[in-house]
Amino acid sequence: MRLDDIRRSSNIEDRRGGGGGGGGSSGGGGGPRLPLRGRGGIAMIVVVLLLVFFGGGDTMGTLMSILGAGSGLSSQQGGFQAEPAPPKGMDKQASSSRSDAETADRVAAVLGSTEEFWTAHFARNGLTYTPATLVLFDNQTSSPCGKASASTGPFYCPGDKKIYLDLSFFEEMDRGLGAKGDFAQAYVIAHEVAHHVQDVTGILPRANRAMRKQGQSKGAGSIAVRIELQADCYAGLWAGQSNITAALEPGDIGEALGAASAVGDDRLQKRAQGFAVPDSFTHGTSVQRMTWFKEGLGSGDLRGCDTFSARDL
Repeated sequence: MRLDDIRRSSNIEDRRGGGGGGGGSSGGGGGPRLPLRGRGGIAMIVVVLLLVFFGGGDTMGTLMSILGAGSGLSSQQGGFQAEPAPPKGMDKQASSSRSDAETADRVAAVLGSTEEFWTAHFARNGLTYTPATLVLFDNQTSSPCGKASASTGPFYCPGDKKIYLDLSFFEEMDRGLGAKGDFAQAYVIAHEVAHHVQDVTGILPRANRAMRKQGQSKGAGSIAVRIELQADCYAGLWAGQSNITAALEPGDIGEALGAASAVGDDRLQKRAQGFAVPDSFTHGTSVQRMTWFKEGLGSGDLRGCDTFSARDL
């Protein structure tokens, strides 16, 4: 992406370094992190990626109970494997700091682009869009939806209408699942912003109430899956209709589709256990996630993202 002309969002709360912006930090920046490689690494990748693309609030709590998360997550602590040596004359910490600064700037640009897109869309329908705040943190911090850490990955929390993101997750996504590229990262952000759009338009609260009432917290055609596929479609709508289109370079859309494919329920489960169990799906298959992203990308119409009315996902 060429982001020089994209406005950077100011709706970012930086809690990195143990600063605890907003009183939310619950730990310093240098503490141990959960390993995503080595023994047991694939299973942890599955947990992290499912959490990332499920969203926050009630949906996140439901998923945590489905996965049996809690004791398992907190007990598997350790450190990342050594990174490649930094360029000559630059120590590892300086190289990492520069990389984090570049990634944080990219996040601000993508968030700014989503704000302009959704503000314009809401205005065309006589509504006012109030953007989400994106919280950058390292190690861990707190939210109304529970503790955010390197193990939970990015998520949207309806309780405070904030998106929580540890930048190290993008390294994990790249190394663990091969979801590479700056537009793969943009897809993650746009997907979480889409959950905010679902929230402020009332879709997410209604879906959560229906999910609790009907018990459709998992399964191939469940409400949970429809929530996620709609967020993928909204992300595609942004990618095809916003000012980000002028910033795209060859291969960028392929990076987003690669990320969508990498986090399909079927692909993640096959990597973890060798087979997929459709009755346990919470996000949709790789094909479904790519299909709905492309639906938004090509249609340019929000009505085309009505996954709740779709008979065939």
